Amino acid sequence: MPAFTPAAAVEPVLREGDELARLEYEARAKPEEAVATLEQWMARQPDDSARRLEALRLLGGLRITLGQPEAAEAVLQQIQALARAGATPLRRDASVAAACLQADLMRDGGSLAKADEPLEEAMRQVDEQTALPLHMSCLVIHAAVEENLGHFDVAVRLTQEALRLVDRGQPWRRSALLNGLAYTYYRAGQLTRARQLNDEAKTLAQASEDWVSLADAMTVESILLSAAGQEGAALQALTQSIEFARRAGDARSEAMGLANLSDHYLRQGNNHQALLQSQQALPLARRLHSTEIEQLANLNAGLALIAMHRKDEGLPRVREVLDQQRRADEVASQAEGLADLAHYLERAGYLSEALQVYREQRAIAEQAFQRSQQRALVELQESFEAERRRHERDLLTDDNQLKEEALRQTELRFKLWALVMAGVVMAVLLLALLHRRMRATQQALSSVNERLKVQSEQDPLTGLANRRHFQRRMAQGEDAQGTLYLLDLDHFKRINDHHGHAGGDVVLIEVAHRLQAVLREEDVVVRWGGEEFMILVPGEGGESAELLAQRLLTALASVPVIVGPTRLAVTASIGFASFPLQPQQLEVPWSMAIDLVDAAMYIAKTQGRHRAVGLRRLPAADLEEVARRMSDLEKAWRRGEVELVEIHGPDVVGQTP
Repeated sequence: MPAFTPAAAVEPVLREGDELARLEYEARAKPEEAVATLEQWMARQPDDSARRLEALRLLGGLRITLGQPEAAEAVLQQIQALARAGATPLRRDASVAAACLQADLMRDGGSLAKADEPLEEAMRQVDEQTALPLHMSCLVIHAAVEENLGHFDVAVRLTQEALRLVDRGQPWRRSALLNGLAYTYYRAGQLTRARQLNDEAKTLAQASEDWVSLADAMTVESILLSAAGQEGAALQALTQSIEFARRAGDARSEAMGLANLSDHYLRQGNNHQALLQSQQALPLARRLHSTEIEQLANLNAGLALIAMHRKDEGLPRVREVLDQQRRADEVASQAEGLADLAHYLERAGYLSEALQVYREQRAIAEQAFQRSQQRALVELQESFEAERRRHERDLLTDDNQLKEEALRQTELRFKLWALVMAGVVMAVLLLALLHRRMRATQQALSSVNERLKVQSEQDPLTGLANRRHFQRRMAQGEDAQGTLYLLDLDHFKRINDHHGHAGGDVVLIEVAHRLQAVLREEDVVVRWGGEEFMILVPGEGGESAELLAQRLLTALASVPVIVGPTRLAVTASIGFASFPLQPQQLEVPWSMAIDLVDAAMYIAKTQGRHRAVGLRRLPAADLEEVARRMSDLEKAWRRGEVELVEIHGPDVVGQTP
């Protein structure tokens, strides 16, 4: 997986003669020289001045960039002293700066989840009086933390807020943020928007002949070209990025470019060159104290060794990187790394190890999904609460109006009985109007909630139900009932690599249509995640279940999918089982049912793909016995402890991925 680290943008305006702004601009390529000059400049500033705080904030960030956490900690203590004893207007900004620098230290030290707390505290203190450079710095740090936790939507929002604070007269600062935003969109799978943003960043960098920003822009461009399957153009863009970095004297971007170059050669199957490029990047990364670049180089070196059938050398290197990412809560990077590891293990023929890694990756994806689900539920609840509070305010206003009207009628009652009667009638009318308004509001709230519920349970790409919908259905019944199918598209990564994510989306949409065409209206088809689909057929079993598996294989493989000029063959591996389990009619919980069809599906993959493997009989007295046999279903099958059926797909039509 290629990586990209944009230069941080933290100062909105480059003032005439502003030494700090000039130092920050130069520090992107040469942070060591900037630190020495910055410390000399600080010695001439008053201890409790706003400019000294600004310099301390910049110095702390540079110390982290240079891999000097102890020195950064010393800077943090100076900022904390200003927060305690500085001049009154300075204390709050110093408190915000201390919280953000503390979070940056936690992020660098491998504790992303813990970094969230001081950042949230800093954001609560920020208002229109906060210095713009400080506000923007915190937003950039916060966005980086959220992105690596896999919260791409939050990272985009924070980076967009930072962009709004940047003066348009400073193209290099806007270019840095636009580069970072483009990469976030890429990781979120929004390639069109990523290209638009990166083109804007590249144009700004070219206009000012800013080699550092151009190196960043060309790095992201190479990643996007690779995602679109244009490997030749991607290599050219990456080579230009390295050249721009060398022209700027930016050793960090050069090392990142070399590490990304190894990723390119891996995708091309040139494993020896990929290993060589990784080995060239490693000493540079270590000299620069860059954990990120070192991890990328080690990951690519390990994958190259695995691809060269040197698994015993390569796998420990990859595992070490993945363990570092796990300890740092880098959910998104860990999931990407596991996907790459499984792909290269499988390509090298290590099928059992690939199966294990695929399962690990699914567990990480489930973890990320649950976090996303929790965040969506919180946002939904906040939306509902806001609507409820507005509704209550409206009711209170109407109630107050009624009380005022009643008081006025009481005062008039002693003057004229006819007016009293008119007032009573008016009050009744107002009550009727209020009742109607309350009913309309409640209906609107119900409609909004129902719409939100539907949207939260629907996959936006295919229009199918999503995992959240299926989990809600599972919660309605403790045990699995019916026939469950788990379908995984074969070699889908190759489709994305050769035809880009847009081509992959075309395939996913067409697969969804074909599955729906085979199934009945009462059957449930779910996009389970990525290239996986889950199907629940109520009441099916035995021969009918096997016939449906054959129809599903035929529906996918017998007609090619048109992706641009290519007639692409699409096949799948399917695992399926009917519940309760035969022959004892043993009822199993949904979670175990999913694990069973998952295990059957992976047997279909190891047997050669483009086939379905179904569970006919699993003799077991209880769930513990089911779990023991499920732990290695293939061995249990070979020993005759379970009965499986293998259904081969039809002849493939079209070009294979």
